[in-house]
Amino acid sequence: MPSEKSAAVIVEPARDIPVLGAFDVIVAGGGPAGVIAAIAAARGGARTLLIERYGFVGGMSTSALVTPISEFRVSGEQHIGGIPLELMRRAAELGGAEIERDSGNWPVNDEIFKLAAQRMLLEAGVTLLFHTWFADVDAEEGRVKHIIVQNKAGRVAYACDVVIDCTGDADVVRAAELPTTKADVLQPATLWFQLGGVDTDALEYVFGDAVDGILPVSESIRARLAELHEAGEVPLFGGPWINRFFHDGFVSINVLREPTDASDPEWFTATETSLREKMHALIDTLRREFPEFRDAWLAKSGIQTGVRETHHIIGLYELTQDDVINPKAFPDTIAKGAHTIDIHHVDSIDQNEFVLLRRPYNVPFRCLVPQGSVNVVTAGRCLSADGPGFGSVRVMATCMAMGQGAGTAAALSVAHGTAIPDVDFAELRARLIAQDAIIDFDNVDLSDSLPALAAEN
Repeated sequence: MPSEKSAAVIVEPARDIPVLGAFDVIVAGGGPAGVIAAIAAARGGARTLLIERYGFVGGMSTSALVTPISEFRVSGEQHIGGIPLELMRRAAELGGAEIERDSGNWPVNDEIFKLAAQRMLLEAGVTLLFHTWFADVDAEEGRVKHIIVQNKAGRVAYACDVVIDCTGDADVVRAAELPTTKADVLQPATLWFQLGGVDTDALEYVFGDAVDGILPVSESIRARLAELHEAGEVPLFGGPWINRFFHDGFVSINVLREPTDASDPEWFTATETSLREKMHALIDTLRREFPEFRDAWLAKSGIQTGVRETHHIIGLYELTQDDVINPKAFPDTIAKGAHTIDIHHVDSIDQNEFVLLRRPYNVPFRCLVPQGSVNVVTAGRCLSADGPGFGSVRVMATCMAMGQGAGTAAALSVAHGTAIPDVDFAELRARLIAQDAIIDFDNVDLSDSLPALAAEN
């Protein structure tokens, strides 16, 4: 848990921050949502800068090794297309994605996904700035004029017309003093890891496709781990979900769990160190207890622990459990989701809270727009949603689809000189359809405009 903060303060001397460039659109964060947002904005004609703290893109899918990317299909229906599907196809062509699975839960090789995403960004004309942390904004009354970053060059700034917050933690939104919220109990974090030397032939029965939204789990392995957990020998865990990692003998494992708040640096540091110790102990347990893992060795662990949830924006609309279970024909639909409502427990190895969805639902643009924003839009897991709604919409494929909507809207805002809440949805819809995004709905009056919708909320 975090320690009590000191009441002491220091005052930094005033300093000039050099402005190194100007862009139409700046995307903060190069995760699944940010990659797609930047490509969409650049393809829409906007001079686009993507800021990323690591030396590669992909976010949770690469830095945290999260796989499969869920989910592109439900009940035999493709509900996410467009640029996200194009990226997955590019990765598959390079041998780094399995996109034939009917469930739409598609495994990715993190190294190849980095390459495929990077190539698409550069081909679109996006300017990349790696090894750079978002630090602050120069903003006034909901309009961000400059993004301030920190890197080896020091503290520098870039001017922008629109900023897309894809940090996952609403960093830009909070710096701009736009409203956010955070649940009292956050979903736990997971440290993913990959093992070599595994008897994958003996584990073939757990490598199948998801059925009714549930990935296969070895009940015998889970039962033994539960016994060891009860005896105090194994920490909190989920699953375990074991995925074949593209080659015989290699697997990717989602099993570790720990409550944390990744927006609290002290607490998250304690989580990172704790989970790394637990990972090595758990691998020893797997070797000792299960013949399939007798010769296993650690190939790779996540550069960072995978984060499910921190801050959410307070948006022009909040996606709710009812919106997910009983899909609404939102006129400002920019993406679809269909992942189960999946809420991981922070204090139990029991199965997650789980609600199966058999049809896609619609995600409105207003969920991505913070209240009071003039030129700030978000994409990804910091959107406005209640707990159960977030339990479904947070997954990476849906975040990628949100990124296409946000990036396309940003380019339109720049082209027409309009504020983000005033983007004309009829034109946004037409642009998204032209990009093969799947945003169909029935019985909606297309004369409805986003400003009118915003005024209602």
